[in-house]
Amino acid sequence: MLPSMSPERLQLEQITEGLATRRVGRRIEIHNTVDSTNRLAWQRVSEGECDGLAVFAEHQTAGCGRLGRRWESPRGASVMMSLVLHDPAGSLGGDVLSLLSAVSAVDAVDAATGVTAEIRWPNDLVADGRKLGGILIESRLGKRGETNSGENHRPEVYVVGIGINCLQHRNHFPAELRSSATSLDLECPHQVSRTEVARNLLRELDGWLANPERWDAADLKNAWVRRALALGQWIRLRQDGEEFCGQVLDVDPAGGLVVQLDRGGRRFFDASSTSVVNHA
Repeated sequence: MLPSMSPERLQLEQITEGLATRRVGRRIEIHNTVDSTNRLAWQRVSEGECDGLAVFAEHQTAGCGRLGRRWESPRGASVMMSLVLHDPAGSLGGDVLSLLSAVSAVDAVDAATGVTAEIRWPNDLVADGRKLGGILIESRLGKRGETNSGENHRPEVYVVGIGINCLQHRNHFPAELRSSATSLDLECPHQVSRTEVARNLLRELDGWLANPERWDAADLKNAWVRRALALGQWIRLRQDGEEFCGQVLDVDPAGGLVVQLDRGGRRFFDASSTSVVNHA
């Protein structure tokens, strides 16, 4: 069993002190143990309107990452949050939220700790080349949580799950991940406060989501590209059981990556069906 971390626990009054957000965090829940913050957020959606609700947990027993991967963290080691967003007008979209959430998480890490993190397509946060966190976005049709089952139906509710490693040491990661994973404590020369990370994450998200009229798709793409691992890098991808290698040419705000393949030709890779095998 992995050991517990620092005695610092997330406290509602500390996170909300000076928060001053307009949309994100208008309601906050902090739980000791849940199976999944995303699952609990969907439960709250089924109970009624809860736009801006942020659900935090000290520990998850069944946390889930992208493509069904398991997300594990010792108790009290990470900031694990799920944010509910109602979008009846269809002004957001999962692809926009993916870019926006990654930009917000990177900026929150910098503001809280001074650590310069980067975005690794499609949903990873990295520091010094190692994974620092991840993002999982889920969508459904309405407040009762019906699954989006038709091409012509537009999601009305999103849950944005964000996990950031904060206090882990090397031996808190499984042996197979110790060379590829990191935490803010490992990257930062001074003490890391999860409260500061959580508060800044809410602020950065709110800066985009409370003021959508102040930015457009080009602004968001430029912000993402400035914080992403450099375009032009070599990458190995897996899609539908097949591997592809090539040079990254561009990221598309619609949720994909444009790659010049080693074997010739350009190909667009959709984030929903593609996983990264390796970077140069």
